[in-house]
Amino acid sequence: MKKKTAILLSAGILFVSGNFYLALREDSKAVRSSYINKWSPVGKETLTETLHASGVVTPEEEHHVYYNENSGEFKNFLVKQGDKVDTGTPLYEYSSDNIDEDLARLESERSQLVTEATLLDEQIQQLLYLQTVSASASDNSTPVFGDGTSGNNSSNDLMVVSIEKEIYDKQLEKSRVNAEIDKYDDMIDAYDGSDELGISSQVAGTVKQINYELRNPIVTIISDTPMIKGTFTERDLKKVEEGMKVIVKSEMIEGKVNGTLANISEYPEAEPSVKKESHYPYAVALDEGTEGIIKGTHVDVSVVTNQVVNASTVPVKSIEKGKKDSYVYILNEKGQVEKRKIQKGLELSGKTEVKKGAKPGELVVRTPEEVQQENSPFFSKLKPGTLTKKTFSEEGKRNLFKQIMVGFFK
Repeated sequence: MKKKTAILLSAGILFVSGNFYLALREDSKAVRSSYINKWSPVGKETLTETLHASGVVTPEEEHHVYYNENSGEFKNFLVKQGDKVDTGTPLYEYSSDNIDEDLARLESERSQLVTEATLLDEQIQQLLYLQTVSASASDNSTPVFGDGTSGNNSSNDLMVVSIEKEIYDKQLEKSRVNAEIDKYDDMIDAYDGSDELGISSQVAGTVKQINYELRNPIVTIISDTPMIKGTFTERDLKKVEEGMKVIVKSEMIEGKVNGTLANISEYPEAEPSVKKESHYPYAVALDEGTEGIIKGTHVDVSVVTNQVVNASTVPVKSIEKGKKDSYVYILNEKGQVEKRKIQKGLELSGKTEVKKGAKPGELVVRTPEEVQQENSPFFSKLKPGTLTKKTFSEEGKRNLFKQIMVGFFK
């Protein structure tokens, strides 16, 4: 009995030792199963790389009004600081010894505009006539080829569209000229026989400053349209370029405001110095619908330097780096750990874009160190919480026994 026990014990020791030797030997051909504890699906998301900077809300334009002492004697201002003005709003009055000459100049300029409006009207009438002729030709003539099939009127349709655009442009130009004529009418009507004339605003906006000492510019008008101004460092210049999308945020702004990097100065805002870093001014043009932003508000600016939409992504830690290439381990449909070579793209916030090698939804091993052998089976931790009576009843006794035996022998 003791001899039989010794034989069995020796056989068991040899069996276990042999398996350990085959499993642990580096060049062993024995198939090893990997215990995979953590995995995640390949994601699909938009990766956005941004550069952050500070900025301040300023007017998009600043218009200066000047006073010429030779034109006459200054009388008084007709606006005050903070007033809203439109194009044509009188800003100040002055008297002129050459009032007749001034009125003659205004009337001459108005006459030129009237002539221009008349010419535009004649051109519009001619275009309308051509439009009627073209439409008639399109309705009454259909070219027929030798095989009896009808041709198309693509060239004629193109001409009709071109005429319509030309009419629209001429009408738009005529509206602008008529507005100029109305402005000159107001300036001429303002002359009531006295020796006073008025200077009107050429732009719409808000009166920022008035110089009551008559030092030019005597009136400064800022536009109501806001823009963002700030500076980039020398290092920032390597990453940004004009035309990039910009996202603006602030405690004074509800939500976020989009814009475009409109200008980057090629020269620093201060005289360059060896002892300090240079800063380069930039300007951001905001999208429409942002007129309510308060001027002078400080904002956070994020310049979108790189963006990949619907990118396939994996955690950075799940990538194994080789001498030249990068790899991930996929848990494939065959129940094996498959080693895949991938082509990396943008890396951001702990995630890497996979340009080639993996598709969204595929399962990736989060820690490559857990993989014992590529293209080998794997197993994971049992989660008792997922086992219910319904699970066992749906699988069936035969299939359950098969799976238990497979797990035991593995």
